[in-house]
Amino acid sequence: MRTSDVIVIGGGLAGLTAAITAAGRGKKVTLMTSGAGTLAIGGGTIDILGYLEGSTPVKTPRSGLDNLPPEHPYSKVGALAVGEAVDFFLNICREEGFAYTGGLDRLQWLPTAIGTLKPSCLIPQTMDMAPVLAASHVVVAGFTRLKDYFPELIVKGLSKIAGYQKNYEQVMIDPGFTGGRDVTTLDIARWLDTIQGQQACREQLTKYIKPGTAVIIPPVLGSKPGYAVRDTLEGMLNCKFVESVILPTAITGLRLRAMLLNRAKKLGVTIMEQAHAAWAVQDGERVTAVVTSNIDRERSYNTEAVILATGGFFGGGIVAEPDNVREAVFNLPVAAPVDREDWGTLKLFTGSAQPFAKIGITVDSSLRPVDRDGRVLLTNVYVAGRNLGGYDYCLEKSGNGVALVSGYKAGLSC
Repeated sequence: MRTSDVIVIGGGLAGLTAAITAAGRGKKVTLMTSGAGTLAIGGGTIDILGYLEGSTPVKTPRSGLDNLPPEHPYSKVGALAVGEAVDFFLNICREEGFAYTGGLDRLQWLPTAIGTLKPSCLIPQTMDMAPVLAASHVVVAGFTRLKDYFPELIVKGLSKIAGYQKNYEQVMIDPGFTGGRDVTTLDIARWLDTIQGQQACREQLTKYIKPGTAVIIPPVLGSKPGYAVRDTLEGMLNCKFVESVILPTAITGLRLRAMLLNRAKKLGVTIMEQAHAAWAVQDGERVTAVVTSNIDRERSYNTEAVILATGGFFGGGIVAEPDNVREAVFNLPVAAPVDREDWGTLKLFTGSAQPFAKIGITVDSSLRPVDRDGRVLLTNVYVAGRNLGGYDYCLEKSGNGVALVSGYKAGLSC
């Protein structure tokens, strides 16, 4: 008999956080995942809250929490839970040797591949902009054959921002790859994992480095969670490296996922790859088992509680049908405007939230799904991550933050 205290459906940031939280409390946890999700290709940063509606930057993520509507996931769980989740995450990173920096009382601004600054909260040490702000001489490095990364765009954009008027210098590093395909950041990160790659990088950069130089580089400082590659290169060149934010695929997300998977395995979480949760067995308002459906047959897994972290529209956790919007595993109702014309607004650049972005499952303060009247629909099911309604992660810069906080809260609530 396959039995768990908790089944977590979804292997993204919300699901992994929920599994780690529950397992850390002594629960027998099974994590069902049908893929790596966006965590593995994302930026690896935890953007708690960057903007309020109207494109107003928050002074700090903590101060912004007080200005959110009651239906927002942060408002549902409360500011105390947000702070606890942040501390929980930072402790995990530190214990796993991949320490992050930041907190709710500081909004961090990160350089992007187009020369803008992006707000964030909890970031890898390699993305901390302090060395750039302190330096007078900044080298912006790119790599030959790496798509969509142009040092000249970064220099042009940053040099227009107050506090970033530096002496910039551009350089292209050649990893010496052969073959016809485009080079990826993962290719370069694996190259820099090797002593030969590190030495070749040093040889090509050394003539540009001066005392106190900061080097802005794509996220390529090693493919594994940790800072060994950064530390080695900084020791070789006597400078500071800062990784920038790029379009997917970013190695920073791959590192974060690897670290969280390592933590989950240490805690005894059973991880089921390519497990497609299809439906559930119910006893009244309780779920007693989750059924997976694969090519060969269906399998049933008994459980005392379920955490649903299957994502939104893009992740397949929420399905839009011609006359209905529903959640995919438990067929939970999803709050959405009846008229599809009301799902979007033409005001794309005015700081207005997109209605479709706020579509999701309505929950109580414990993250259990509720109906329009607030009645709990399933008493032992908890919702985390992009399944949740009431927030626009793109406008707010809150996606990974909501995933972290709701995953942590769900792991406690179950």
